[in-house]
Amino acid sequence: MVAGGLRVLFCGINPGLMTAATGHHFARPGNRFWPVLHLSGFTPRRLEPAEQGELLSYGLGITNVVARATARADELTAEEYAEGGRLLTEKVRRLAPRWL
Repeated sequence: MVAGGLRVLFCGINPGLMTAATGHHFARPGNRFWPVLHLSGFTPRRLEPAEQGELLSYGLGITNVVARATARADELTAEEYAEGGRLLTEKVRRLAPRWL
């Protein structure tokens, strides 16, 4: 869910198990990302996780520091964070979003 020239690139730590199962970011019922995204004025209406493809039309994208899905972020290793940080830095340099 990224492209060059984004206004904002939202970055999570890593996908949760529900995201991995559905293929949609912040897919767990009750996750506050989608409601808050709308209430903050980033989108004209509340999007559902399955509508994440619409984010690009608003100049928004989503990525993660680490790609591996886990039930909890504390399951990630220091090595995964270090490598993820390196990859995220490269991604941000390449895509040049206005805000991360």
